[in-house]
This record gives sequence, C-alpha cells and structure tokens, in this order.
Amino acid sequence: MQPSSHESEIPERLGRYRLVRCISSGGMARVYEARRESLAGVSPKVAIKVILPEHAEDGTFQQLFVNEARIGSQLQHQNLVQIQDFDRAGKVFFLVMEFVEGITLRKAASLCRRHGVPIPLAVIAEMGRQVCEGLHAAHTARSEGGADLELVHRDIKPSNLILSPQGVVKVLDFGISKALVAAEHAGTVKGTWGYMSPEQAAADDQVWHAADQYGLAAVLYELAMLQPLYTEREPRALVHLMQDDEGARRAARLSGPHAELGPLLMRALQRDPHARYPHCASMAMGLAQLIREPIAARDQLLRFYATVLALERSQGAAVERSSSTFSRAELSKGTMDPYSAGLPVAVGNERHPHQVTIDERPKPAPQRYWSTGALAWMGVGILVVAFVSIKLFWPDTEVATVPEVRSSVLNPGPEPVEQPLSPVEPENVAPEKPRPPAVLIPDPQPLVIPADPKPVKVAAQPKGELSLLTVSSLPKATISVDGKSVGQTPLYQYSLRSGSHKVVLTAADGRSKSFSLSVSPGEEARRIWHFEKEEWVER
Repeated sequence: MQPSSHESEIPERLGRYRLVRCISSGGMARVYEARRESLAGVSPKVAIKVILPEHAEDGTFQQLFVNEARIGSQLQHQNLVQIQDFDRAGKVFFLVMEFVEGITLRKAASLCRRHGVPIPLAVIAEMGRQVCEGLHAAHTARSEGGADLELVHRDIKPSNLILSPQGVVKVLDFGISKALVAAEHAGTVKGTWGYMSPEQAAADDQVWHAADQYGLAAVLYELAMLQPLYTEREPRALVHLMQDDEGARRAARLSGPHAELGPLLMRALQRDPHARYPHCASMAMGLAQLIREPIAARDQLLRFYATVLALERSQGAAVERSSSTFSRAELSKGTMDPYSAGLPVAVGNERHPHQVTIDERPKPAPQRYWSTGALAWMGVGILVVAFVSIKLFWPDTEVATVPEVRSSVLNPGPEPVEQPLSPVEPENVAPEKPRPPAVLIPDPQPLVIPADPKPVKVAAQPKGELSLLTVSSLPKATISVDGKSVGQTPLYQYSLRSGSHKVVLTAADGRSKSFSLSVSPGEEARRIWHFEKEEWVER
C-alpha cells in the first residue's frame, strides 16, 4: 500500500497506543494494528480505526464515527466486534476495537469461486446462525438506562462478516447503524446496493430489524451459489427487481445440495418486511434445522477455514479491501455517495501458521498408468510377435511336441554304442519315418462380447403433451398431485401431462391447501403458497 500525502500526519502513537502497521486504508479512514502499552510489558493487540486528518473536521463523518463508537460500546456478544475505546489525540479521532484475526466472507466466497470449491450446506447454515444470534443481540440491546436502542445494522454484506480461526463469525462496522441515539436526515438511502432491503432502497424511515434479515439472506445465497444474488449494478434496475420479489424467486430455484436453504431464504427475501421472520432468533432456529450434526458444526467450520486459508496461501493473496461508510466516491451526476466503496473493515485477515497448521495445496495422488489387465495383454502380444518372427526368419526350425519332450526326458532308453564312422550307401539308407507335425501356438482369438440385449420399447410420450409444475410454500409442506405424493416443497419443474390436475399442500402442523390447475402443452405452472398469510405469493 502506497502511503498517502496525509499519512505522515498520523503519529506513531495515539495516547497509550503504539501503531504497528496499517492493515487497510480507504478514502475517509484507515485501520491500524496497534499495541496498548501497559505495565510490566503487557501490550495486547488491538485494531484502531482513524479518521484521516483532512476529514477530521467534516461534521458528517464525525457524527458517523461517534455513532459507531456510541452504539458499539453498548453491545456485548461473541458474534459482534467489541468496541474498547474512543478518543481523540490532537486532530485525530480514533476508535479502538478488538483485533479479529480471520478472513472475511467476501474473501472466502471469492477464493472458493476461483478454485471451484463448493461451500457445504452445514457450513453456510452454521455461519448464518451465528450472524443471526449476533444481530438478535444488537436488535434487542438496551441502553444503560434500560431503554430499547432499536438498533438496525443496515449494511450486512460479505465484507462486514469475518470468520476467525476459532470458527466464530463476527459482525463488523456499525457505522451506518440506525438507532434512537443517532439522528439522521429523512429520505436518505444508506446501505450497499445488492444487499440492502427494498425499504432501504426506497429511503423509508420505518426501517427495522427485518432489513438485516434481507441482507443476510443475500449473503447466504452468494455463499451457496458462489455468485451474488443480484448481478445487476444499476440502482434503478435493482429497485425494480426488489419490488417484483425477484430475490425470493431466485432463492426458490436453489437446487442440489443447497435446495433445503431455498425456502428459508425465500421468506427472508420477501419484499414486505412483515412477511419475513418475526426476529433474527427465529431465522437462527430455521438455519439450525439444516445442520444434521450440531455438535460437529464447529469442526466443519474449522475445516472450512483451513481450506480457505490454504487457497489464500497458494496464490499469495493480499489483505482485501471492502466497502464502508467512510469512503466517498464521485457519481456520474457529480454527487457524492459516502457508501459506495473505500474503507477496508477486515481488521485481521492475517496468516498465522502457529495457530492453524496446514500444508500447501494438497498434492494429487500418484496415478497408475498400467493396470494388471493391460500388462497381461502386452505379454500375450510379445509372445505372438516372437513366434511369428521365428517362423518367418527360421522356417526349418521344428518345435518338439509335448509328448516327445516328455518321453525323451522320462525314458532315456539304452546307452548308445559307439561305432566307427563309415560311409553309407544311398540304397542301404532306411526310409525316414514321418515325424509328427509341429505344435503351433495359435494366435489369440479376439474377445467376443455378447451383443447388448434388445432395448425394451417404451411408448414415447409426445413432447407437446408434457407440462412442468413448480410449487413452493412457506413453511415447507408435502405435495401430492392427483392423489399421488411427489415429495416436499420446493418442487422444481415436475413433469406431468397437460390438462387439469388437483394439487394438495400439507404443512407439518397439519394445515393444508388444495387447489386445481390446468396446464397447456409445453407450459410451466408456478405457485408459491404462504400458509401464515393464507394467500398466493406468486401465481
């Protein structure tokens, strides 16, 4: 990182804190690793966020900074980054936080997408459950006087969630949090496009904790699909998609190993905040039901962290930057948007081999180039080539039969008598006895593979008579079509004959919904039933 012209104005010490190194930097603030010096050489590691001197007198950012410090100091939960101190040294405002070593979920999703590593459902559910518990603690926090803070984070996104080496997910950056202690102008859009809720995009003053559920659901969808929920970038297009409940529709299409996550995300991504979960604790219970072995969930999370850490080391990844509330970017119209990109909030993201020991990328297992069958056929081929060569180049060579060899060895006969050599007349030569034919090694016969059995003729269904049915519900329910059970919701593109059909949805608590539908050839019928509201979400 190249130091800016103003970085020299940041002192090496801020009160009792000694700055060690700059972790990340943005347009309005910078995050340092620091040591709090105490007696007897005790110097715990902390993270210090500093407003740059050139913006120290900006009233808007001062208020945001004070807001983050005031709110964060009243939150005490293992899934929330703890605020330890807030002070000013000269013109420099600084916020002291716990130093979180780990990898943000933005970095984890990016590495998994780049290397084609899917994230298991249990890992996604466990991380989401922990975030829900942290958010529920923030939503229900009270001031020292006992009054409800009515706190809403409003900026839940992958770069504001960090996974520690101990398998704990923490929520970062309460810079744009909405609370009773923070006054703000009405009609202000605050958040990050692609993760903010529809009510935030509409600059609604009545933004409550359901907005954080929407952002978390967008994050969980991105971890499952390894791509953002909304790939569109234009704010107007995003507003239109959110008003049409496109987020819930995309979640309904989740299939494969993450299909069970679809109904849960559908509810959290509803356009109407009252149609979402009543609170984050209820959403956490739904995520916990997706974890088959709750006791082993933390071990799975630790293994996932080790995998991501190995991927990061293999490519020498640098400390990432993320968007924040303290950066200012110029838009096309010349306006200033303080929430587009800039301040990195990953206040750890550092590799420590002494805490997590893992080798480099796993080496592939040695491949077996020759199988036993291949070696056997090679030997037979060598023998055949050798025999053919002998017959071609030495045609008079005779091969003794097996009986001859066995007889000469086992019955040698009488000892031969030596006689002087004498010429033999041709007429006295006895006729030569015919010799048995030589034993020839037959050429290997080709393998005869029996022909495949004749395929069973099945009456082909005319393509024009088939139709598709996609059904989902909130909550999950069993589905029967024309009296036949076909599984549970969500049911995606189920093939059936065109015409009229009767469908019955039965929830776990006994509630049922029966309806009839008529589908034309080649048509796909789509239905989503909401048991709580007793109405169709999509038809």
